[in-house]
Amino acid sequence: MSDAGSLQVDAVVPRLGGRAAPIVIAALLCLTPAVAAADNADIFTPIGSIAEQQNVHFLRIALISLIAIIPALIAAPLVIWLGRIGNKTATYSPDWSFNRWYELAIWTAPVVIVVVLSYWLFDATRKLDPYKPLAGEQLRIDLVGLDWKWLAIYPDHGVAAVDTIVVPVDRPVAFRLTADTVMQSFLPNGLAGQIYLMPGMVTQLHLSATEAGEGTAIQTQYSGTGFTNQRVPMRALSANAFDAWLASASGDPLDAETYPTLAVSGVSAREAEGVREMVRPLTDPCLFDRVVARYHQGTAIPPEAQPGSPSYRAEAGALPAGDCADLAQGTMGHHMHGASPQTREQTGPTETDR
Repeated sequence: MSDAGSLQVDAVVPRLGGRAAPIVIAALLCLTPAVAAADNADIFTPIGSIAEQQNVHFLRIALISLIAIIPALIAAPLVIWLGRIGNKTATYSPDWSFNRWYELAIWTAPVVIVVVLSYWLFDATRKLDPYKPLAGEQLRIDLVGLDWKWLAIYPDHGVAAVDTIVVPVDRPVAFRLTADTVMQSFLPNGLAGQIYLMPGMVTQLHLSATEAGEGTAIQTQYSGTGFTNQRVPMRALSANAFDAWLASASGDPLDAETYPTLAVSGVSAREAEGVREMVRPLTDPCLFDRVVARYHQGTAIPPEAQPGSPSYRAEAGALPAGDCADLAQGTMGHHMHGASPQTREQTGPTETDR
């Protein structure tokens, strides 16, 4: 428990006596993580405009739902108390079967709740469409989901980051996302909502950080032992700090020749492997398009050339050659569910994906 939590327990428990102590301790234990983790962004402490709207959406749905929940919580013990054995004041009415005012009250509240929730859901789905660009000069980030790691590519800046994602404050970010292994799901906690990644397909996500802070990029789709540990820092920095971070790229450049080695799973269970942040120079601006194009060559990919396969070998997993224009043209029609962002099917990413 944090120091703040310990102080709360020490201050409150002595006043309430031994019987109440366990209840107080349990309640404070539930509340303490929220206090201790206030610096870590999530849906309740958002640092992004999209996450802030999601927070409002969640809270107002929770509050209106209480209209149906609170009366039931009050009525249940009341009915038990009034109908208990031995209650001589209770009225026995065996012939009572219908009361129009009771029926009106019982049905009006649920109907109103459903209508209001339906409107809010429709409105939020329209406003929080992950494919909807945000106003302003956008930063492009191409994100590739690999086994136990995220690869964030900054094609306009010649930088590639492994197991860390950094965005500038007050600048809209346009993500293109894909997977070079099994299906994954990307959740930038505190900045936006969940969206799926599939090999050979491209999804989009737009977000913007409103203040400096740190969230967590989480892989929420079951993809094998250790997938829950595919959590990496996602930081929002000031413009100057972001430029300094870009300038910190060092080491061997990442390109089509070195990428196959990066795609190797390594330790299959992430419990034995910590997050390893790397910021490397990028010499291939269309690396993301090569990863997507791997799955559109017209032939089946052999297991030894497929990242995520137990028999994958880096020397066999070469990416397709070609210039950026040809690669991009070849993958334009392979967005999520086989449609372009403007003509996605109704089964594409919606508010529930976010």
